[in-house]
Amino acid sequence: MPSVKLAWYAAARRAGPVPRAVFWPVPNVDSGLLAFDRRDPPPGDRTAVFRLVDAAFAQRRKALRSGLAGWAGSPAAAESALRAAGIDPLARAETLAVTDFARLAATRASAGSPS
Repeated sequence: MPSVKLAWYAAARRAGPVPRAVFWPVPNVDSGLLAFDRRDPPPGDRTAVFRLVDAAFAQRRKALRSGLAGWAGSPAAAESALRAAGIDPLARAETLAVTDFARLAATRASAGSPS
């Protein structure tokens, strides 16, 4: 979920490793630096999109049709909104890009439903 929200603002990429020896005490994990390349957000209402992302990842093991039933009002309403946005209702949240979430939120908003 944080990576989808980050994608609203920027693209992230691995910038390099951080040696364990720079930490005290030395951890038993590898660390790395991330670089963010700022970009314009996708069109849409950030609050509505982030609310949708939260709902989708709250039920991450479920297909979006089921996982977004509470957000949409029912599984059938979720499926209808997903299809209208061009998203497979059987997809899972982690397979969607931020632009997919923005399109779904916009589709839902244009249908006059609260998001």
